[in-house]
Amino acid sequence: MKSYQHFTQNDICCLFFLLSKGFSKSKIAKILNKHRASVGRIIKRCPGNSFDPKVSYENYLENRKRCVRQPRIKKDSELFKYIQDKLYLFWSPEIISLKWNKSHLEDSISYKTIYSVIKSGGFDKISAKSHLRRRGKKRYGNRNKFCSIQPEKTIHDLPEEAKYRERLNDWEGDTIRTTPGKGCIITYVDRKSRFLLAKKANNVSSDTVGKAIKEMFNSKGIHPKTIVLDNGSEFAKYKELEKTLETSIYFADPHSPWQRGTNENINDCLRFFFPRGMDFRILDEEYLDVVVSLINNRPRKCLDLKSPYEVFCCT
Repeated sequence: MKSYQHFTQNDICCLFFLLSKGFSKSKIAKILNKHRASVGRIIKRCPGNSFDPKVSYENYLENRKRCVRQPRIKKDSELFKYIQDKLYLFWSPEIISLKWNKSHLEDSISYKTIYSVIKSGGFDKISAKSHLRRRGKKRYGNRNKFCSIQPEKTIHDLPEEAKYRERLNDWEGDTIRTTPGKGCIITYVDRKSRFLLAKKANNVSSDTVGKAIKEMFNSKGIHPKTIVLDNGSEFAKYKELEKTLETSIYFADPHSPWQRGTNENINDCLRFFFPRGMDFRILDEEYLDVVVSLINNRPRKCLDLKSPYEVFCCT
């Protein structure tokens, strides 16, 4: 069976020319190497009974313009305003569509439609580059071929409750780095609720990072039950951290970021606001808190459209 091909402009011009010469639909279909039914549909789309090929073709084009599908998201509509407001809060199109559809069953919208409108410039001051998380392919630099920490407990020893996200206060920790010498952002994410804690540090020494981690948990009155870290040298003083926070610290396998997928995902969200090369030493702590609040109050699909804040603070 031959694959279907659309009629070209030349095909349509020839069709109306042959029709004006008295050729039957079957004969025209054979000449154009098309199905007879396809030829019949093209003729039906031409209003009037003009035998002038030029007039028939112009009528066909005019009729096709009226067949263009109307935009699903119309300007000045409630849906348009809702989507635009949530994009300003950096919600993803998928979350926006799920939230909208939950309360508008008869007026649902697809996240693919939202992506299309964004890419076509349909929203004010919103573009894929400025408001969509994925901006291009990830590029990874050279990685160390050795592990700077020899842990006593690994992620494989993690308690079942923490491993399967059955309780709160099981955390994954990491740092977001920039150009060497420009500090870092320390991030901790609760495995069950995806609740984020973040604090900047002026350098990545184990002393500075350890002190910042203690302040981060103590200032919020949070007592972690377990913590999973990567093998970075900034966590070298993990034993002191275990003692101070009265918790158990586990380490992921070297070069296995998927074992701390929750933390890696949140770090990628933060990268949207804090790109590579930024000097974290001059980062305003208040601005960092605003970004963390945006992420913690954004609905998540994995949380049944609840926000991390709702799950962590209201459970």
